[in-house]
Amino acid sequence: MTLPQLRPTFLALEPDTPVTVRVTSARLEDRETRDPATGIVSLKQALALEITEVNGQPLATSLSFLSAKAINALRPHIDSGEITRRRLQVTRRGRGYATEYEFRLL
Repeated sequence: MTLPQLRPTFLALEPDTPVTVRVTSARLEDRETRDPATGIVSLKQALALEITEVNGQPLATSLSFLSAKAINALRPHIDSGEITRRRLQVTRRGRGYATEYEFRLL
């Protein structure tokens, strides 16, 4: 099985391709983002996941989400600790502002 394409320290998800990861920690952090259309910079909350395994292969990397919908979908699993006890399958759907994520604990 091939691993998804990697950026320097973040895992890049290919559209419609499920990726299974092992999460060791999750944290909320503030990030500055720039709107590509207007150039306006704003501060947004991001969820950063530290990853030690991708599709069954050891790999130290990170996965982050700026989407409030994605953050809210994962929050109960973070609060309960399930996200670090089980593997997480993530599938990215759509692109740009229409991007959505599907999550499944395995």
